[in-house]
Amino acid sequence: MDKIIARCGFQCDACMAFNANNKTSADQEKVAAAWSKYFGLKMSPYKIRCNGCFSEPSPACDLPARDCQIRACVMERGMMSCADCFDYPCKELEARMKNIDETMEQFRGKIPLKDFDNFIAPYDSRTTLNEIRERRVERID
Repeated sequence: MDKIIARCGFQCDACMAFNANNKTSADQEKVAAAWSKYFGLKMSPYKIRCNGCFSEPSPACDLPARDCQIRACVMERGMMSCADCFDYPCKELEARMKNIDETMEQFRGKIPLKDFDNFIAPYDSRTTLNEIRERRVERID
């Protein structure tokens, strides 16, 4: 599967909530438990299904988040992701990236690698967006 990058830089194809990775109720329960444990998020497991933020939200699930300000901003500006923005990183995105950075620091090397790779690493938007921006600069040079 090709990389699918969300507007905020999350890696959808690696996210365990993404529909291609989340086929059973047991999968949904694992995601809900991990998100609660690592991020303090409380979501009904049966609402954890996502087609990525390039799709429209579905009444059957809470993802992509209907109230995501970053998604709305990127769409309003007609961009593919925050990597395209002259305001990168804005205050909203920086706050999200800081939370992920702190979670990564808190759990890296302290939890099973599989859990880290499945439930934390896909949200490292700072690295993902910076890589996208660097590749664009390299093409210009």
